[in-house]
Amino acid sequence: MKAASVLPPTLFALLVAASPAQATAPCPPQVASQVRVATQVFRVEVAAGEAERARGLSGRKSLPAGSGMWFVFPAPGKHAFWMQDMAFAIDLVWIGPDRRVLGAQGLTPCGPRDCPVQHPPAPVAFVLEVNAGAFAGKPGDRVEWTCSP
Repeated sequence: MKAASVLPPTLFALLVAASPAQATAPCPPQVASQVRVATQVFRVEVAAGEAERARGLSGRKSLPAGSGMWFVFPAPGKHAFWMQDMAFAIDLVWIGPDRRVLGAQGLTPCGPRDCPVQHPPAPVAFVLEVNAGAFAGKPGDRVEWTCSP
């Protein structure tokens, strides 16, 4: 058995702070600025609080190209969505706790009396909403996010 080398505490702290793993450590999903699904990257607005998630994109006239809304839930579940008060169609992407796409569906605005509720195929931890036709991913695709300082 080889003895381990012992570094002085100051040198150890400097090495850890400068290590590539530390530089690329993931940021919390609640403060993400971009979401990547396979090769697609979307600038996102985060809906992490209960009020933000309930409001979503309702009441907006449009969503800029290449952007989306990133829903972050406190716990995985069969979180339901609907298109009430939406003025434009979207692609809704269901994302599991393992950070993989479970499925996606295109949704169109609905009337005040006929607005079906959409449920994920399995418990989700995240949902990404983007403009209709913008999502090109598939189930199983890996989802990652980054944060801007």
